[in-house]
Amino acid sequence: MENPDVEAVREREYPHMNNGTYLDHGGATIYTKSAVEAFTRKMVTNLYGNPHSENSPAKLSGNVVDEVREKTLHFLGADPEHYDLVFVANATAAIKLVADSFSDLAEKSRTRRFWYGYHYDAHTSLVGVRELARSYCFESDGDVEAWLDFPRVSLSVDRHHSEELGLFAYPAQSNMSGKRLPLGWSGRVRDAKHLQNTYTLLDAAAFAMTSPMELVFQDVAYAPDFTCLSLYKIFGFPDIGALVVRRDSGHILTLRKYFGGGTVTNVSAIGETWYRSKGLQGPTYKLHEGLEDGTLPFHSILALGEAIDVHGQLYKSMSRVSEHTSFLVSRLYRGLTELSHGNGRAVVKVYSEPGTAFDDPRTQGSVVAFNVLTEDGGYVPYTEVERRANDRGIYIRSGGESKFFRFAFFLFSPFFWDVGDCKGKKGWLTSPSGV
Repeated sequence: MENPDVEAVREREYPHMNNGTYLDHGGATIYTKSAVEAFTRKMVTNLYGNPHSENSPAKLSGNVVDEVREKTLHFLGADPEHYDLVFVANATAAIKLVADSFSDLAEKSRTRRFWYGYHYDAHTSLVGVRELARSYCFESDGDVEAWLDFPRVSLSVDRHHSEELGLFAYPAQSNMSGKRLPLGWSGRVRDAKHLQNTYTLLDAAAFAMTSPMELVFQDVAYAPDFTCLSLYKIFGFPDIGALVVRRDSGHILTLRKYFGGGTVTNVSAIGETWYRSKGLQGPTYKLHEGLEDGTLPFHSILALGEAIDVHGQLYKSMSRVSEHTSFLVSRLYRGLTELSHGNGRAVVKVYSEPGTAFDDPRTQGSVVAFNVLTEDGGYVPYTEVERRANDRGIYIRSGGESKFFRFAFFLFSPFFWDVGDCKGKKGWLTSPSGV
């Protein structure tokens, strides 16, 4: 079944998708033709300089950066009065900025380390923070709920005492299964009397790809202290990320040790070493001015502004994107689970939480994680599945951490999975090898 609106946008905006079927939007989505053209027009009709200078081209770049920063916050549904946005390379860079800041601050404490709790569904970049801290992995949602509700549990999760500096991190959406985790945890950490010095870090990179972010930021009292994003997962271009900081929590980051060009007003190079961070000189300077080290990728930020405008023109809202992708992933799930070998055995094994509703965006993102199975029930190596798919122009994402094969599905993919296709012209799923 074709959707005329989708077909028209695909033909006009995605001519570069005609070379195959791209289904790795969990890695990076596809950029639109209009966004690239709008960026190109700006680049060839204006002169942009390094915003750390004072000449006219530099001031033009500085104005663009300020405008796009505010535009990005509004796109995310984050009121600039309550949130600041720090431009970074990607979500991982945002996580590292937060982790390093906590590590630096903890060195001044009695224990010299901070406590770090992370959810089992965390992306590798969140797990890596544990190397800087005394850590605890919550193995289920229930473990987190118990920790939030009962002080005695808080004291048993490898903490010296409940008031020490702590950071709790979790993904809004699992990178593996697409499961969506409770957004309300951040507010509950802030409200819990036994967790008064514990801050929250939300990895929203996967979630933001197909979901409206105002769900995260609309209530500042319950929003995460720090939220990381990879903006190319939403817009495709440019390759840039962001850290959204709740202003009331930003002071934690300003106490970091490292400083780069543009983040300080004064610094001594010899003798008694000292410096003045812009992050600690509000309201003269904004929080982000003390955290964005060196020259910003100002051309990429210019491109981001154009991408946001085009996205709004084409798709109107992230709510519409969410509705469409939920429909597609539900259809994909039904098609995959109905596939069978000649002997009646299933062709794929889908990984999801019990009772998962793939058409409910509150609990499930637009991802299906599965293994391809042989006729006797064995696993087909994910490398073989990816190779065969790639040979047929179907571009997917795979991984071997748990013998799973991850599959991200996007709203405007030119290929709609259904049982007829899989058994017919797309018969690669029903070959004798099980692939």
